[in-house]
Amino acid sequence: MKGKLFLICGDDDYLVDAAARERIAQLVPADEREHGVEIIEGRKDTGDEAARAIKLCMESAQMAGMFGTSSTKVTWLRDATIFAKETRTSEDAAEQKAPKPPPAPSADLLSGLTTGHAPKKTVKHLTPVERFTRWLSEGLPEGQHLIITATKILRTSVFFKTCQKHGEVIDFGGGLKPWEKEKQADERLEMLLEQVGIQMDRTARREFIARVGFNTRQQVQELEKLRTYLHPRLSATINDVREITSVGREADAWDVTDAFGERNPKALLLAINPLSGQRGAGIMLAAMLEKTVRDLIILREAFDKKWASSSGWSGTIPPETAVMLGTLPVNPKATNAWALRKKLPHAMNYTLHELRAARFRILDMREKMVSTGLPEMHLLQSTLLRIIGKGKK
Repeated sequence: MKGKLFLICGDDDYLVDAAARERIAQLVPADEREHGVEIIEGRKDTGDEAARAIKLCMESAQMAGMFGTSSTKVTWLRDATIFAKETRTSEDAAEQKAPKPPPAPSADLLSGLTTGHAPKKTVKHLTPVERFTRWLSEGLPEGQHLIITATKILRTSVFFKTCQKHGEVIDFGGGLKPWEKEKQADERLEMLLEQVGIQMDRTARREFIARVGFNTRQQVQELEKLRTYLHPRLSATINDVREITSVGREADAWDVTDAFGERNPKALLLAINPLSGQRGAGIMLAAMLEKTVRDLIILREAFDKKWASSSGWSGTIPPETAVMLGTLPVNPKATNAWALRKKLPHAMNYTLHELRAARFRILDMREKMVSTGLPEMHLLQSTLLRIIGKGKK
């Protein structure tokens, strides 16, 4: 069997991992998997470690399986981090810094001068990813299959395009907006419910996603727990969901930003409390709140100048303002109607001056979190309560 290449990527690590295991089940008979599958861990902290992982992967994919050349072997480069961006090894850096004597004209160089084409890089001067990419383009040996999984990947890279050309790419997507994540989670929940044999009405589903969040692995764990709780029943109500499911950190974080937008101090404290003690939660919330306030500032000013309303953006925006909005990472004018109807009331709960002051205080709070020994959650609560004041005006 001709060797096959699979690149499986996307932000959702559960889906990526499940797809890889599904391919292994299709390629290697069950009684041969113990010796017919070799896993190379790709999650590495440095370029040198990642380069060694790639070297081991290439060696594995050229080595016959336990049952000889007639058997099928799968090499799995799991959770690779080197493809998220350009990574240089210490050897590459040293070579770049070291002064080099001018090279003698080579045949390739003379050919380039006469033909007008630039000489190709030699293998010696390729980065680990470039060497790996060139090797993949030559095809895998007979009976050797390679699966590469990554949650973060540069989709414009030569490596990604080479995998598309010479293999199969399964891409679960990355960098999705919150409403896109929610839509995908809702569609995926229906499939997961069928797999665990639980029935859940629309109201209970919305509550489940609001509490658990969008991460598939977390959803699967909570559904297994729910099935055990329900036994022998097969139908879950909203009360069952509230009774047994844990509130996910991601869902809690959105509860915090919603409470801030609603200017509701009681709801804010209730949303922050479950996150207390979680490592890095304060920094994460500070970053989310800074972005939220930045968005509210734009909406508040747009409303004051009659550029936006609950029905959408008007066509009276000055051309220079439209150009400026287009330079932002996410153009506010591209906000869908559901998100605009949700965010605009939050913006209206504050004056423009209050929002600008709030952003300054949140940035100052985040700086203190990383530069002082003050407790993150104490800083977060005191800063946000000071911004919100006594509540909605």
